[in-house]
Amino acid sequence: MPYNHVLLEVYCSYGTNDEANEIVPEFCPSVTEPGYHCLENNCKHCGHTYADYEIAYADKQGLVPDADFWIGFGGNMQPEVYDEEKIKNLKELWKEICKQKISEAYEEYMSKSGRLKNT
Repeated sequence: MPYNHVLLEVYCSYGTNDEANEIVPEFCPSVTEPGYHCLENNCKHCGHTYADYEIAYADKQGLVPDADFWIGFGGNMQPEVYDEEKIKNLKELWKEICKQKISEAYEEYMSKSGRLKNT
């Protein structure tokens, strides 16, 4: 069975329109914390977009706990003057750094957890 990991940014639009008299959907624990429950229930207030060029740690439910657990290419990582070719090269650099850091995290975990076997 094929599978893939997909990073999405999920948001809740409840309260942004004329919904003042609407009740929060029963399945919703909090409109300030959108998540899988929104997607699973096809919530009309739920939206999502790509989480492009991001690296993250996800918890047991596959959710990223807070902003300290992800970072994406953007903001002050981009050149001050827009340059498409430079941005393309910087995104490639970001990709290589992310791949390396994921590998380093695995190796560090295996070493610190005592699970690294001497070969």
